[in-house]
Amino acid sequence: MLSFFRKSKQEEPAAAKPVNAAVTANPKAPEPAPPVAAEAAAPPPASTTQMQDGDELVVFESISAEAGSIVEEAAVYYANNMAEQAVAALSQYIQDHPGKKEMQPWLMLFDLYQLKNNSQAFNELSMQFVVKFERSAPIWKMPAAAPVPVKKADTARTDLISLGNRLADSEQMEKLCQMAKGSSIARVNVGDITEVELGGCKLMQEGLHSCRKKGKSIQIEGVERLIETLKKKIATEGQGDEDRQAWLLLFELYQWLGREAEYEDLAIEYAVTFEISPPAWEAMKAPLTMDKGKSQPALAVTPEKTSDESFALSGVISESSQSRLDELISYAADKQEVRINLSEVTRVDFVAVGTFMGALINLTQAGKKVLILEANEMVQALFHMMGIQEFATLIRKKSR
Repeated sequence: MLSFFRKSKQEEPAAAKPVNAAVTANPKAPEPAPPVAAEAAAPPPASTTQMQDGDELVVFESISAEAGSIVEEAAVYYANNMAEQAVAALSQYIQDHPGKKEMQPWLMLFDLYQLKNNSQAFNELSMQFVVKFERSAPIWKMPAAAPVPVKKADTARTDLISLGNRLADSEQMEKLCQMAKGSSIARVNVGDITEVELGGCKLMQEGLHSCRKKGKSIQIEGVERLIETLKKKIATEGQGDEDRQAWLLLFELYQWLGREAEYEDLAIEYAVTFEISPPAWEAMKAPLTMDKGKSQPALAVTPEKTSDESFALSGVISESSQSRLDELISYAADKQEVRINLSEVTRVDFVAVGTFMGALINLTQAGKKVLILEANEMVQALFHMMGIQEFATLIRKKSR
């Protein structure tokens, strides 16, 4: 029985013996390269692992043998660069078992759609996931875009747009949209708004969205007042299709504020209300600010910092990755705890997984604690099937 991964601060991964992959469909996958023979010690318990801010253990919960078989089959398909077969296997299982609430096949399918850059299928699956599990779906991750440089001449040019007490389809809103197309830095006062019209919501959402996409700096005053006004609008009138504009503006403001948890809560309510997928959360890269002289909190978004020291691998780990694994061994020579970041690894080739595990066994045999960071669901499933929890601890970042 294969287990799937859930988050917990207290629990630690349960040790499991490596198992052989069982693929029922042709073509039959080749056997992985065997790991280096060694009597490796189990990974250290959570209490002795140096967990950093934002870290949490990936732990395993049991799923049915039938689901476990599909999970293994899909993991092996993908490891052999057969993504379409993996998608077909997982999709068929989900379709054939509408009564089962086993999350792992869903999470793997989300990852496959993300890896294949299929946002439409991802959003359709999100809608089904929210209805079935009554919780927020995984978030679509937009490809990282290079930040747009701001010229020095631009920073000296600021224009104040005051929207008054009514957010309407007005000349001021048109001006905001025009500024989004130009080079000026907009400064918008929304603190006096007590009423919102759907046309004004649409124009403001489009203007803010355009600024955000272009990485333009913008200052917004009184945003909390506008958020409360939008919430009241949604609670009293926001159930019809036309009313979605108020929801979309609130999504946009949460995006600018970086409030992912509130965004996800709103996404669930939106999906249930309108029976369509909510807008996807997008990682913010460009600096977006608010007037620091005001009492409202700043809308500040900066690139995420990676303060933890780790050895990063990327792309596909294959037989040609041996030199990088040798570099890993060298990197770990003077370290007691070795953090290996796989956030940029798309796939681990089935033939090379044994070689990768052999490197981990060597590190563990040398008395080192090995932590695998941010592996995607497809890679985690393959690792778990091969018994990697005997030699390393899987870590992911908290989603909220």
